[in-house]
Amino acid sequence: MAPENIIFEQIRSGGCLSYLLGCLDKKKCVVIDPELDKADEYVELAKFFSSELLYAIDTHTHADHNSACKILREKHAIQVIMHRTTDTPYIDIGVEDGELIEFGAQSLKVVYTPGHTQDAMCLLFRDRIFTGDTLLIGGCGRTDLPGGSPELQYDSLRKLRTLGDEIRVYPGHDYREAVSTLGDEKQNNARMLIPNEKEFVHFMTSRKPPLPRKIEGALEWNRTPIQGTQRGMGEGI
Repeated sequence: MAPENIIFEQIRSGGCLSYLLGCLDKKKCVVIDPELDKADEYVELAKFFSSELLYAIDTHTHADHNSACKILREKHAIQVIMHRTTDTPYIDIGVEDGELIEFGAQSLKVVYTPGHTQDAMCLLFRDRIFTGDTLLIGGCGRTDLPGGSPELQYDSLRKLRTLGDEIRVYPGHDYREAVSTLGDEKQNNARMLIPNEKEFVHFMTSRKPPLPRKIEGALEWNRTPIQGTQRGMGEGI
C-alpha cells in the first residue's frame, strides 16, 4: 500500500505530542497518547478524513498531563488500549509485546519498553515508531516517578537499538520539530551511548529533576475511572 493511503497527523498541545494514524482505504483510525484538551479535535479530525476512530491508545500512564482516553471512551464509545501491565482501570484491551493493533489494512506492532513506567510501550508502524516517553529526541523518559526503573529503561533502550536505523522516531514530548531516526539517536543521544547498565542506573538515579507540575492531578485522572464505569476485560487483540 502506497504511503499516500495512510492518514497521519501529529497534534501538539504545548510540549505534549499525540498522533492520529489511519488507513485511508478502509477509513479506520487510531489516536496515540491523546491529550484531554484535544479530545474533540481528534474526533473531528477523523471525521475530516471520513474515517471511524476505533482506538485510543496510551503508550503509558502519564504523570504530567491528563489523558483523553477515558473521555473518548465514555463520550464516543472509542475503545482504550494500553499494555496489559497497566493499573489504569478503564482500558478495554490490554496488549503484550509483539501483538498487533489492527485498524483497516494497517497495524501497529507493540514493543514493550518498561522503565519510564511499568506499563510503557512503543508502537512500531512501518518506517516509524511512536515512543511515548521511553525514547525522546536527544534523551529518554525519567525513571524516578511511580513505576519507573532505570534498570528496565536501560534494557528498553537497548531493545530499541536493535531496530533499523532508518526508522523515524515520533516521541510523546518535544518542543522542537519532533521527529528523528533511530540511527540519529544511536549516534547522538547521550543516554543511548552509556555503555553499561551500572553507569546508566547511576546517571538516572543521581539526577533529581523537579516533579512534573501537574503530577498529582494527572495521576489521579489517568488512574481512575469515570464514576459508574468498570475496567474492561483487558483481552488482547
